[in-house]
Amino acid sequence: MKNLKVIWVVFLMLLLTLSACSNSESTSGSSDGKVNLTWWSHDGPTFVKANKKFIKDYEAANPNVKINLQIYPYDAFVQKLKAAYASKNPPDMAQVFGSWVPEYTKNDLLSPVPDEMKDWVKSGFYEPALGAYTHDEVPYGIPQEYNIENGGVLANPDMFKNAGLDYPKTWDELITDAQKLTVTQNGKIQVKGFDFVNYDNITFTFLSLILQQKGEYWTKDNQVNFSTPEAVKAMDELKKFVTDYKVTNLRDFGGKLDTSDLFFKNKAAMVIRGPWSIAEGKENYQFEKLDYIPMPSFTENPPYFAAESGWGEIVAKSSKHQEEAWKFIKYMTEKENAKYFNITTFTVPANKEAAQDPEFLKALPKMKASIDVLPYGMFIGIIDTDFLKKTINDNFQLIAADKVSVEDGLKKIETTINQMLNK
Repeated sequence: MKNLKVIWVVFLMLLLTLSACSNSESTSGSSDGKVNLTWWSHDGPTFVKANKKFIKDYEAANPNVKINLQIYPYDAFVQKLKAAYASKNPPDMAQVFGSWVPEYTKNDLLSPVPDEMKDWVKSGFYEPALGAYTHDEVPYGIPQEYNIENGGVLANPDMFKNAGLDYPKTWDELITDAQKLTVTQNGKIQVKGFDFVNYDNITFTFLSLILQQKGEYWTKDNQVNFSTPEAVKAMDELKKFVTDYKVTNLRDFGGKLDTSDLFFKNKAAMVIRGPWSIAEGKENYQFEKLDYIPMPSFTENPPYFAAESGWGEIVAKSSKHQEEAWKFIKYMTEKENAKYFNITTFTVPANKEAAQDPEFLKALPKMKASIDVLPYGMFIGIIDTDFLKKTINDNFQLIAADKVSVEDGLKKIETTINQMLNK
């Protein structure tokens, strides 16, 4: 029995030693002298394709580095990342959505962009894309995507041709065309002339209409103000698309089909949706015959809009290889590789040089409307954007259904959001 106990103790000590070696290799290096970097991302097929190419090419040029890509389903990835940072055991690098980043920077969990890269990042990437990755004017990540839901409209060329219409160039033309394109039967809309009633675009269209009036929605003490004349006029206009112009309704909001699905099913002639929806229509519906046209400004001012920070890369402060991690991220986000990533994933470049390269539009010509408006974008602000969207969406439904006035609905939105911000 004594000999058996000795054997068990030796066995357990061996297991602990092996485990420690394994953990050490994953964070500090391997036995062959290579630096091991762990990189987490989600399982979007085009993202996986781009990421694997980056790893293959980088490792070939840098034989001292080994990058272990770990891929997770989106929902599981979000939760796993939170748990990893909470337990102080995050990966060296992670490919994240920008709106997640402030929580990590606030808690001092991220590595700042190295000093020698800061000027390049600040000048080389669009401000709205960089916004959520920045804390106290210091960048803590590098964006790969300018996440944009404004500036472009899915348009059905056949419906316009059959109605004898050209694409609208002014706000008044947008309304008139939408009314002519709306198909109603027995008092019910069968084909929506123009639609924006989805989770993202109620909010983003509302904010763009405020900005295009040269209005603002943030106060100096970081509160939202939706009681301004510009906010009232913007929300009243959105309501009119349902109640007065009668070119859309709330029937499909929150259902299984997005407004882009309705477009690809020929149930809508024009739909505000981000350019990513073009690739989705091709993938899910084999829908090829569409145009992506510029969204007219609500005023004579340029088409200003608000944008979230999209997908990008961060490095954990606890990583033992921050320098090597940042070198790899810089490699991925420089012009040519950034352009490859955005073309492959059908996303708008955050890198200014990549966005302005004619080769990008040559590869993705339908992105022109999005590229043209990028200089007019403004960072949406540091806020829980899911909470913001839900609050605006919930109250827009009440406003559009005439259950509350525009002013009362906006006051409720403002109060609810500011209470959340003050917690």
